[in-house]
Amino acid sequence: MPSNTRPAYQLKVGQWIVNAEARRDAKGRIAIYKIPGGDGGGTFEVAGINDRYHPATAEHLRDLIKLGQHTAAETLAVEYICSYTDIVAPWCRWSCVEAFLRDCAFNRGPGGAAKIFQLALGVKVDGHVGPKTLSASNDLDDRRAFLKALRKARESYELKIAPPIGARKKFWSGLVNRWDKALAFAESMA
Repeated sequence: MPSNTRPAYQLKVGQWIVNAEARRDAKGRIAIYKIPGGDGGGTFEVAGINDRYHPATAEHLRDLIKLGQHTAAETLAVEYICSYTDIVAPWCRWSCVEAFLRDCAFNRGPGGAAKIFQLALGVKVDGHVGPKTLSASNDLDDRRAFLKALRKARESYELKIAPPIGARKKFWSGLVNRWDKALAFAESMA
């Protein structure tokens, strides 16, 4: 969905993710970040868009930055993150839940976000959001309580479903911080 037709709250979520992910230069402009070994995300990223999982877009962003087109790079990063995470939009009727799920989808992919969503709903965890998952979502009546359940499910996913924690142990405190900030952001939309 082009940004001129995308709802403003989705662009706000995309910008929040960019701000949470991006390294910036001394002038506050979006910058290229060399990924440390053991991160698993490739060799470089721009606003979390890395050359391992998003090679064409990462290279395009890198080229824009090298050409000094930082504003264009930031706009592209926001739109790309929104587009990449659009799959979660129909899963729940609340924009605050969508915001949290978009962050999950960007960090763990659509399948990971689906599993986090299913864990929070207490339904079968298979990574495919179908009629049973959507029915459980439609039955929700407390958005703030469900956001807290999503935050708990996100941590549970990392501990029980994602690759072994040993490989990511040095990143754990940063992950927890990110999940808490994503929760606070989503709660601000509730």
